[in-house]
Amino acid sequence: MDEKKVRIITAAKELIATYGFKKTTMDEIAVKARMGKSTLYYYFKNKEDIFAEIVGIDSDLFRNKLSDSIANAATPKDKIMQYVRTRMLHLKELSNFYKTLTNEYLDHYFFIEQVREDFYNFENNILSDLINQGIRQKIFTPCEVDVVVRMIAIAIKGLEYPLFIQKEQDLEMDSQQMMEIIFKGIEVRN
Repeated sequence: MDEKKVRIITAAKELIATYGFKKTTMDEIAVKARMGKSTLYYYFKNKEDIFAEIVGIDSDLFRNKLSDSIANAATPKDKIMQYVRTRMLHLKELSNFYKTLTNEYLDHYFFIEQVREDFYNFENNILSDLINQGIRQKIFTPCEVDVVVRMIAIAIKGLEYPLFIQKEQDLEMDSQQMMEIIFKGIEVRN
């Protein structure tokens, strides 16, 4: 990627994380990136295009990070634990920026809805595959995979809430305990 484009994206991301999407202006982005506003318009039509680029880049990085965490785990249970742990820690790192993504003001932007939908499908596919692997390996009992995936997604959303209100929590411990409770319901018992 072009060095100037990287500077624009980096500056915009910092400003949006600090002030939110609505309050960040092209003028501020230009100043932060140390370039003229016309240079911004050479690379991007408007602030929404810059934000769409940021969201796309971050979404790809997030998916890669999640996929890598799964690849390094041995069993389906370990893979799910790593997935949830990695997801929560990544969201904690991006909590200010993530709040911007969930802001109702952005709901009318198609690209935001598309990113949300793509991630929802990505997450459902990964978790469904892992639950099914566990069933085939007789680690998990046969179950309604869609229901279990939905339960995991709801539980993850519950752990995300404190990130939005800036409440301190031990995400690793909380996510591990949450998943242990869910696993108790689907693990094969001897």
